[in-house]
Amino acid sequence: MRRIRNDTFIKSFSGVTTAFAAIHFVLESWYTLQYGQAFLGLLPDYVADALLLWGSYLALKDSRTTGVLCGAWGFAFCLHYRAWAWRFQATQNDTATSVDEITMIVLATTLFVSMLCFVITLLMSLPDNAEG
Repeated sequence: MRRIRNDTFIKSFSGVTTAFAAIHFVLESWYTLQYGQAFLGLLPDYVADALLLWGSYLALKDSRTTGVLCGAWGFAFCLHYRAWAWRFQATQNDTATSVDEITMIVLATTLFVSMLCFVITLLMSLPDNAEG
């Protein structure tokens, strides 16, 4: 595998990550206010957003710090997977509400995006001698 070393791409990717974190923060806050999600359910989402913002900031300052961004996307991917999985299971058991079903569709999208971004940041974080 080839490491992604293009500083322009890394800066652009950091900007997209910042936008994703901001949108996620707004939508998760709205969901909490609208549907009454407990703070314990909201906290991991805010941690993911903070990690994404911190990783983006570091990558903008120094492209050699993409490992932090990779960890943030990995955390976001796991979070999105877990949030999607319990709703999927509820759908399979016929215990899901219509809100759960709609949220599951949205989470399928964020799950795909976070997985793709995680793979991209893995490629950004490969050491120089990782090339076969």
